[in-house]
Amino acid sequence: MLTPRKSLAALRPSNCRFFPIWGNPSRLLREYCGYRQLDGCPCLDNGQVVTIFKVLHSVLFLAGFLAILVLAMVIGHFGRKGIEFGIFAVAMALYLALMVVESIVNRRNKRARLLQEQVSAAGANLPGKLHSLRASASYSHDAHTVWSLIRPAESATFLSDVQRAFTVPGTPQGVGEQQCFIGWDGSVSIIEVIGEESPWWATTRSIAQDASNRRTTYRLEPTATGCTLTMGAVIELPANAAFASDPNEWWESHSRPYLNRIEEVLSARQN
Repeated sequence: MLTPRKSLAALRPSNCRFFPIWGNPSRLLREYCGYRQLDGCPCLDNGQVVTIFKVLHSVLFLAGFLAILVLAMVIGHFGRKGIEFGIFAVAMALYLALMVVESIVNRRNKRARLLQEQVSAAGANLPGKLHSLRASASYSHDAHTVWSLIRPAESATFLSDVQRAFTVPGTPQGVGEQQCFIGWDGSVSIIEVIGEESPWWATTRSIAQDASNRRTTYRLEPTATGCTLTMGAVIELPANAAFASDPNEWWESHSRPYLNRIEEVLSARQN
């Protein structure tokens, strides 16, 4: 007979990445599916990049312009006044042309930045987009048996890819309960139970929400041979953001290992 903690935890392959029942939804959203901002990349500060290039351009241009003037003066010193004058004239013409082009480019960049700011402001004022996702699995066990496995925070250590999980001391059991999870990479996430009817359903949310507001629901329904567990999520993204891949495919591919793991653990408990 395998115990629910030590022996069952040993069943977890060293390279598995199961979908945790209680985890940081924003972290999972970025790691497994990802969403992109439609109004530009937030990772780069374009203003700083442009400033660096402007300074570099000015230094190189000044150095080159002074070199041309020195060359012209050396040529004139040896009696080639006509060549000296020609070099001066060409250098000044190029300088004026460059100033005109730079002025045009700066004006266009300014218009583009203003347009981007207007689009970003308009997108921020629009309502978010809701995505409803779900995945299900049936088990030859009753709802109470499945619930007793998936409900405790400690079960995440052998159902998902975390090294430690526990109920936050001082929080009530049921609605308002908070559970903490520590990943193998040292990351920490805390969720809160915002709705529950044991042993049929529970809804959770992350304590540290970001732009991707998500609620996750676990619902058990009895069947003739046992029960069906449905993992559902309602994800709200800002109007100016979109999934980097199909959200339904992402939810199915990364909840399926967790649903399958439940069957493995329940079967192991019977042996």
